Amino acid sequence: MPTTTTIEVLDAISPVNIVQTFDTETERRCHACREPLGLTAIECPECGAINIDRVRRRRENNRPERQVLREIVSPNYNGSYRIFRNSDGSLSCNCLSFLFQRGVQNGLGFSTCKHIRDYLNDNPAISLNGIEVPSDWQIAALKRLGVEAYGHLTNAQAYFVFHDLLTKQGVEYKEYERLLRTHGRVNILPIYSFGVELEMNIRSREELKRKLTEAGIDAALTGYTGNTSVDNPWRIGTDGSIRIDNGFEGTELVSPKLFGADGFATLKKVLYIVNDVGTRINKSCGFHVHIDAWNWDTSLMLELAKIWAKIEIPFLWYLVSPKRRNNNFCKAVDTNYLLRLAEGRYPDRYYSLNVSAFHRHRTLEFRLHNGTTDPEKILPWIIFLLKLVDSVKKGLKYSDITDSSFNGITDAIGMDDSAISVVKEARNRLYGRYMHWKEDAERNPNHIPQVQPIDPDSIEEELQRRARQAERDSLMHRRSGLRWTYSRRTNRLATANSDLPSNSVQNLASRILTSGRVIEESRFRQVDETIWAVPSRSEDDREYSVALNPENDTLTCGCRGFRQHGYCYHTINLARFLTVRRQTEEIERRLAELSQGGE
Repeated sequence: MPTTTTIEVLDAISPVNIVQTFDTETERRCHACREPLGLTAIECPECGAINIDRVRRRRENNRPERQVLREIVSPNYNGSYRIFRNSDGSLSCNCLSFLFQRGVQNGLGFSTCKHIRDYLNDNPAISLNGIEVPSDWQIAALKRLGVEAYGHLTNAQAYFVFHDLLTKQGVEYKEYERLLRTHGRVNILPIYSFGVELEMNIRSREELKRKLTEAGIDAALTGYTGNTSVDNPWRIGTDGSIRIDNGFEGTELVSPKLFGADGFATLKKVLYIVNDVGTRINKSCGFHVHIDAWNWDTSLMLELAKIWAKIEIPFLWYLVSPKRRNNNFCKAVDTNYLLRLAEGRYPDRYYSLNVSAFHRHRTLEFRLHNGTTDPEKILPWIIFLLKLVDSVKKGLKYSDITDSSFNGITDAIGMDDSAISVVKEARNRLYGRYMHWKEDAERNPNHIPQVQPIDPDSIEEELQRRARQAERDSLMHRRSGLRWTYSRRTNRLATANSDLPSNSVQNLASRILTSGRVIEESRFRQVDETIWAVPSRSEDDREYSVALNPENDTLTCGCRGFRQHGYCYHTINLARFLTVRRQTEEIERRLAELSQGGE
């Protein structure tokens, strides 16, 4: 009769006992790669897939509870946060730092963010009750959301971190678990802050402000929206680039920072009010999206720009109306754009992908989309951009995109069958627009500007050519500078190294000539491989023999000064001469390689 083993694990969203009986003679395998798992493994050690193959029995009395202790308004315009007391006595917070466990510290046996620590400073009395560590399932599930569950995160804290992250990403646990069971992974809505700029003609800016205020949405009339002195409301401003229609007011509506599912809900509410007031969109209107890039660098922006350049014409142009394709305010990313960015210079702002916004706002601005106040066009576009930015941040390269079809690109950024419903819905709506503008282009070929897609590989070749030329120029400048440096006796030609003998060529060349002249290079005479004849300091024709030891690269002279000090006028001069000659030979060697196209 086969033996059996009963095991218990804890659910991530609710730490309840999950009991399942396994036949130990039956091998448990990963659903994704079919490799053996053992009885208790959650995450496959071979492919990394999460395996949920146990029947869950939830118990209401085993679920953590919490109560609100304090609400905080972010001074950085990141919304408001709440601090909670959990049923195990630990505290939790729904700020992003706590949810992603960034910059957290150990409090009194549990994880703390700065908001929790501030609360503890005012309320130090904490009573813990049955603290437990996160389960293996919680650790694996949080890892999938980008959270490393540190040792001081409690089981109850992990429960609410998981719960709050799913809420912010617009997915219920049942859907998350179903996708995880089916695919071993879940593609979720990235939580980057984003903002929108909506250009439109509206019947009344005053009425828009009034209706937003009545709906509990902070709004301000700002004139030109470049005025950023207003704190953090929705800014209702003017824009001189908008062509004004009769009976309307040219308006740019600029959002504050928005986050995740809550941000989308707020945006939909605002758009409903905007459309209720009455709008009209013409060809002069655009819709711009800013996405947070506070921890990006030039290399990440360049990779995003390469991907954008690769997909803009064959894919992105069919997600927007023809009037936005390569127009003066959202030019297609071209060769010069990529070259400037690769060289550390920002292209001008009037490209479809505006990275110059990074310098001022630490954001990436996407300017391609046509003006609209339709949430069914706006939200899917933002979700696509969030998934694209998140994919690049996680390592997606332009070379990874080998299929420029709709499915090829959306699959590459995680808008696939493993995506949550809000992402899938966005994909479906984008597909409808894609097919609409594809068919339009077939009927109206003139709607596609005659712009050839660029090849990022050719950019690499040009960058390499420019890099070789820059190195060549630098080497030639350095070569000419060596002569000048050598001619000044107070210039040091090397850096002293205490690990080398004091009479090594490097240490001698690091000295300055306190007296006497610099010996002209032509006056050094090599007697053989190790002996040099060096002119005397006096004006006569006397020479001193200086020996070079090739084993340790040291110089020795027979003069009295060297015997007394371990260095002398002759050895210092020869060391300086040898240093310049060696560096010049290395420069000439590298210049020869560069002239042949070498690396």
